[in-house]
Amino acid sequence: MKILFVCAGNTGRSPMAEFVMKKLVKDAGLSEKISISSAASKPTNGKTLHQGIAAKLGIEKIPFAVHIARTITPEDYAANDLIVCMDAGNVEQVKGIVGGDSDGKISMLLDTDIPWDKKGFAKTYDDILRGCKALLEKVRL
Repeated sequence: MKILFVCAGNTGRSPMAEFVMKKLVKDAGLSEKISISSAASKPTNGKTLHQGIAAKLGIEKIPFAVHIARTITPEDYAANDLIVCMDAGNVEQVKGIVGGDSDGKISMLLDTDIPWDKKGFAKTYDDILRGCKALLEKVRL
């Protein structure tokens, strides 16, 4: 199973979801079965992880690595089983880039948009953690 998380710039919400999900998958003993990555729905190649996101991941003891942003490509659609977006705008942008969603792979992490909460990213983290836990349960079935 390959999961690709997407936000606008791939410097905040989608890499946060990537690292949170990697920890949940590792803790569940499923690292050999589930592969996780992230990308942007807008051109942002080369940017790094937002310092506030990195700080929040550190506070929550979520391991993370050097992250270099990249933009989703049509090839990503074929290469991934699920493409999980942080907001409705990302869904539409991704569909435009990859040419639609003929296989039903594109969805949002939650039923509502994940916020860009610059005041410590607590709401962002809480929503991503809740969504990733639910996603893990869904893919385990």
